[in-house]
Amino acid sequence: MSKRLLHSVAVQEIAVAADVITTNDLAVNPLSVVLICIRPLNETSTLSAYARYMEMVGSLNRVTILFRGQSIFSMPGRDAAALNYCRHGILPREVNPDDADNERRCVVLPILLGRFAYDPVSCFPASRRGELALEMDIDVADTGYDGFRYSVETVEILGIEPKEYERKTVIGQTMVVGENNIAMPAGNDIRGVLAFGTTGFTGAAPAPSLGRVGIYLDNQQVGYGSSDFEVAAMLGSLLGRQPPGLDLHTHRVPTNAGANEETTGPIEQAMGGWENYIFLDTDPTRDDDFSLKTKGSYSFFLRSTAETADAVRVVPVERIMVD
Repeated sequence: MSKRLLHSVAVQEIAVAADVITTNDLAVNPLSVVLICIRPLNETSTLSAYARYMEMVGSLNRVTILFRGQSIFSMPGRDAAALNYCRHGILPREVNPDDADNERRCVVLPILLGRFAYDPVSCFPASRRGELALEMDIDVADTGYDGFRYSVETVEILGIEPKEYERKTVIGQTMVVGENNIAMPAGNDIRGVLAFGTTGFTGAAPAPSLGRVGIYLDNQQVGYGSSDFEVAAMLGSLLGRQPPGLDLHTHRVPTNAGANEETTGPIEQAMGGWENYIFLDTDPTRDDDFSLKTKGSYSFFLRSTAETADAVRVVPVERIMVD
């Protein structure tokens, strides 16, 4: 059979009334993309409570894809959105981003299991029914939304035998001021490392959680000897990526006549939840010329000279070869 795409609804729209951990089976054919569709109502009786894209995907405390009980993808929804942008160049999209109270919105969070969407070489291989599952820890009514609903769609590629997929799972650590090593798994090729710091580069005397960062393999600097957080935050621009655009916002203010006026503000490049992330890309040419080869290594870690002692998270992007 020649290869062909199959895009389908895997989970019909479901209403969720209370915080819950849901589990749904996924496709059995080679799987390229899982599309998590978040469909809440605005709770904007107080307009300032309006939730932007990153706040909406923050309703997913954790998104995990399990194969035979083992995580191949696991992280908070915000981290998944940041990885989409930093690693895959995917800008966030939603339908009906209105701020009116009780308007229903549809925010889509793609989960990619290979190097890029629709890649027949790099995607999760065929499995048996029940072996591959999507698990989500859902917060149904954080600030700015309620009436939570979700659905799931998938992109399968039929008639192929992929050679690899990507594993992306989060590692958390609480920092101390000064030098910290965050251990990462060795054994596979590493195509990049997403890093989140609770404290970003902000204020008159910035002191970001991640401070200065570098990657070490067997105690030798590799790829990134050292880079300051605020410089690493712009490295996506070297690949021609613009800042995420859904933070273009509007303000509605009452006039003396009691009507509403609408004015549009600038894109908030340093706000909206993106400002706490960096991505250290070790596969910028997307051909593995620069990917980190960690097979046989005894030590692999991200070193951070932290300036504020608080929580950080890292997500190494691992290339997993299919047997």
